[in-house]
Amino acid sequence: MHGIDNKSSPEGSHSPPPGQVRLETPKVICAGRIVTEPDKEIENKPSLQVLSSLSLSMIFSHLKFRDVSSLTKVCTRFRDLINEDNALAKAWYRQFSSPHQYQLRKTINTKNGNQLRAWLQSFTNDEAVLTSFKDCKPESVYLPARLYFTKTRLMSECKTFKLVNKATIKEDRAIRTALLSVDGRHMVTVAEDPRERTPQIYVYKTDGSWENITTIPHEDWVNSVIFSLDGDRVLTACSDGTVKIYDKEADGSWKHKATLANNRHSLSFIADERHVLTTSRDGTTMIHGLKDDGSWELPTTLSHNARIESAALSADGCHLVTAGFDYTAKIHSQKTDGSWEVKGIIPHKSLVYTGNFSPDSHYIVTASRDFTAKIYGRQADGSWLPEITIEHDCAVKSANFSPDGHYVLTASNDCTVKIYYLNADEKWIKKATFNHDDGVNSASFSPDSRHLVTASWDGTAKIIGQNDDGSWSEKARIYHKGNVLYATFSADGSQVITAGRDCEVQITELRMNDSLPAVIV
Repeated sequence: MHGIDNKSSPEGSHSPPPGQVRLETPKVICAGRIVTEPDKEIENKPSLQVLSSLSLSMIFSHLKFRDVSSLTKVCTRFRDLINEDNALAKAWYRQFSSPHQYQLRKTINTKNGNQLRAWLQSFTNDEAVLTSFKDCKPESVYLPARLYFTKTRLMSECKTFKLVNKATIKEDRAIRTALLSVDGRHMVTVAEDPRERTPQIYVYKTDGSWENITTIPHEDWVNSVIFSLDGDRVLTACSDGTVKIYDKEADGSWKHKATLANNRHSLSFIADERHVLTTSRDGTTMIHGLKDDGSWELPTTLSHNARIESAALSADGCHLVTAGFDYTAKIHSQKTDGSWEVKGIIPHKSLVYTGNFSPDSHYIVTASRDFTAKIYGRQADGSWLPEITIEHDCAVKSANFSPDGHYVLTASNDCTVKIYYLNADEKWIKKATFNHDDGVNSASFSPDSRHLVTASWDGTAKIIGQNDDGSWSEKARIYHKGNVLYATFSADGSQVITAGRDCEVQITELRMNDSLPAVIV
């Protein structure tokens, strides 16, 4: 804890810590009894208890979530002040990176009062909770923190979820990817078949149906697609070496804005929304920047010296990791003059599928065909050293950090998903393992970090949640009539989107189980 030592001595041990001198408490005789006299030196030492509420509030604003949570158990004054100041919700919110906080704010800002009420009402019937947000100012920077923290607690107290199918979109092709925009009103799909070269953009209509309004033409297989954080831009990357950029217009239509032709095959947005990261089979990664006039400037090029499977940039924009066919993940860091240098190499014994950064940019996790996922940590001198190797019995298809950075999730062809936790000593500890009846294509965390969804060849997507006591359990299961190729959460965490070989996209809303009593907070 920041300046607060809340560790107690082992039970039965009364020895002072090494290097400290035991101080004898003065004793005096009074009325025939030995009475302990208060130690004046200890009495005069500063204490958090004597600080003003304003001072304590400022201290809370600099503590980590686990530290603020611990202080709620110290005394009634701390607990009441933390509740009054919403310090726990604020500390929870601070765990997320700036881009993730931006997206959480964006999801709240897209909802009106009735929609926010319905969003919370899916997990509580407590009118006091629902009306407590009635007069909140939408522009309040901490409104998303309070809303998400409240709903996350409600969801964690549910033993199971009730699933409500909100829509089923059918295509004439197996669907490899389906993504919702941040406002939940637009969706883009990509086919699994390489011959199907046209991503589709859908719009949500007032009657609850989805209409296909835009087709993005390509000349070859589309490798990846992504929405911008604000949901107003779609990028597609194709094997023919083109990246196409489509923007949403004021009338709701989607228009082609630019094509980047650099022999790229995968892409992602960088945090500030004005840069795009693309990779190539020739072993290079490019960072494209958007200029004020809407054109794209000459990109920065980094080399891996082998075909690249994927690339990712850290949330602070200072580090980049590329996963290659040369059995390595290469870490680049930006120097003060703006140039880049290789700062570390993570070795594997086979193809590396992905490398991803933690939200605080201090850790990297890789997923490899050699049956392992590796976590590396950044040192004070800028180098990267191994933290732990997570073993599986088959290829690890994906590995991701939770948005709060406390958990790592690995999905493998060995039919398992493993969850690891970063404890207070900054050691990665195995937390749970969940099984499928067939290989797991992917697994991803919800925006609140307390839930995850899997996609498996066994035709199911499992929704796994963290309980109030910190344990993890399966809370619901979504079924397809074929392999589930992709599963993810909506930006507000209220829905799960699954896509499969049965040519369907299912949009499923999560609610509290009606067989359980309403949760009161």
